[in-house]
Amino acid sequence: MMTRRTATLNSLAAITSILVGRPAFAAPSRAMRLLDTDNDGTVDLDEAKKAASTLFDKLDRDHDGTLDRRELRGRLSAAEFAAADPDKERNAIEG
Repeated sequence: MMTRRTATLNSLAAITSILVGRPAFAAPSRAMRLLDTDNDGTVDLDEAKKAASTLFDKLDRDHDGTLDRRELRGRLSAAEFAAADPDKERNAIEG
């Protein structure tokens, strides 16, 4: 069973991958610039949530409050999608 912390970290990694267009670990400086809006050298929970919410709203083209495979096509690998959808109930990531 995945803990809430692990699910949150996996989701943040997936969001960062979407933002930078490649795996999060491949471009940490770009990810940091995008997420660290107050430029203090850290990403706090509020900054991560704001970035996630902004991106989620942009990607949710049908405005149904979920991101499905179609809306995420080409942005996440199957493994990244599975990590961000731990309940597997709707085959979508809920916002």
